[in-house]
Amino acid sequence: MRFRTFLCAVVLGLACSDMLLYRSGANYFPLFPGGKWRYLLDMDTVYVEVDTLPATIADKNCIRVYRNFAPEYYLASPSEIRKLVVSAISRPGGEDTVEFRFGLLYRLPFILGDRFQDHFDTILTWGPDTVQFVHSLDVRVAGIDSVQVPAGTFYECYRLEFTETVVKPETVSTQWVEWLAPEVGVVQRQSGTEKELLIGYRR
Repeated sequence: MRFRTFLCAVVLGLACSDMLLYRSGANYFPLFPGGKWRYLLDMDTVYVEVDTLPATIADKNCIRVYRNFAPEYYLASPSEIRKLVVSAISRPGGEDTVEFRFGLLYRLPFILGDRFQDHFDTILTWGPDTVQFVHSLDVRVAGIDSVQVPAGTFYECYRLEFTETVVKPETVSTQWVEWLAPEVGVVQRQSGTEKELLIGYRR
């Protein structure tokens, strides 16, 4: 009886180890040139497509992705995914761009229970007035789920919980959850009651 229990534990341990190796080697945010995804957001369709041509932003070679034909820019490496963040703040007589940088979006590989942050802050001076601008992102790798969406059922999906806070000078906090499937990317995104569901993709 003890031998059977030991054998089951070994088999389960090997299976878990195999899945861990599989997840650590999988691409959870593929940005292959020409890749396409379609999402359902309420009654609207969201189109995402990776450009086939390289782009350069702030002297960095990056990947351009069109989301409903609006460009987004990413830096991808084996250890992280960064996204171009552009933030502006209103001032008397106009508007100033206060943030133009590639902020951390994902730290790779995902590890269950891991937590990572991205932070930016600066002080703006307008005559006698000063205004603090703060932009932070907190991400927690909260779970591994199976997810069923119109495009199918996806297994070994990492569930990431995001909290984004912007102070300029009022404070605005936004929370959302993403499920990312191996070799597919985001299959579901949820903010409050609003859901964005994958309905089709092509790599």
